[in-house]
Amino acid sequence: MSILHRLPRVLAGAGLVLAGLALVAPALPCAAAPAGPVDTQRIMNHMMMPATRMNGVPLRDAIAYLRSVTGANVFVNWNALQSAGVTRMTPITLNVRNVSVRTVVGLILQIASPQVPLISYTYHNVLTITTRADANRQLVTKVYDVADLLVPVITYTNIPTFNLGQSTQNNSGVSITAGQTSNVNTNNNSNNNLFGGGGGGGGGYGGGQNLFGGKKNSASARGKKLVKLIEAIVEPNIWSTNGGPASIVYFQQRLIVTAPVYVQHEIGGSSTHY
Repeated sequence: MSILHRLPRVLAGAGLVLAGLALVAPALPCAAAPAGPVDTQRIMNHMMMPATRMNGVPLRDAIAYLRSVTGANVFVNWNALQSAGVTRMTPITLNVRNVSVRTVVGLILQIASPQVPLISYTYHNVLTITTRADANRQLVTKVYDVADLLVPVITYTNIPTFNLGQSTQNNSGVSITAGQTSNVNTNNNSNNNLFGGGGGGGGGYGGGQNLFGGKKNSASARGKKLVKLIEAIVEPNIWSTNGGPASIVYFQQRLIVTAPVYVQHEIGGSSTHY
């Protein structure tokens, strides 16, 4: 069930001040979320927060506020945060409006620990807040179908030009310039197919002599390139090729990825449920 917006439990137009936390009613009214099962992942992705001001609010109260406003399941690994110098009483100062729940969570974590990165991710319908080091110890495996990313692209290196004016004067064929001008007999059933297919059941891209120099890589080669691309741009230090705990393998148009949940979200998209 879709969750669009949820208001804090305050009187319309009034503010609630508690332990230094000021909640200001939104400029535009929002419909309360319908009753039903909590979908924490959807809340993180789609719910907008009411205008919120925090002035030196303890982190524990900021988290309690998030729980109250969103209804999301939130787990904080306080032991892991303490190792990063973050406690329940770490002060949070924030003033935002018209932003998503995900944005507010990210800002709170940045303020709480500007030196040691904190991570939030949704797993089994629970938003977990912890350190990157702790998150990297929790690996999950997911299989991604990447067949649509492996469509072969033919690369032609000797593209011809067609002289239609000359073809009207030459009934035997069409004048083609590809490095040098040549005539192709359209009545000849030989295997000299312009696109590398043709006689002998050679197929559209294979068999025969390819006059245009067309080449295509195998799906396996393209899959391995995709693996290299992901390892280079998605958390490079997490992968085993760079000394990290995570791994990614290509097998028959699928990627088998064993990695922390927050990395899986970066690969599959933040809307992916686990």
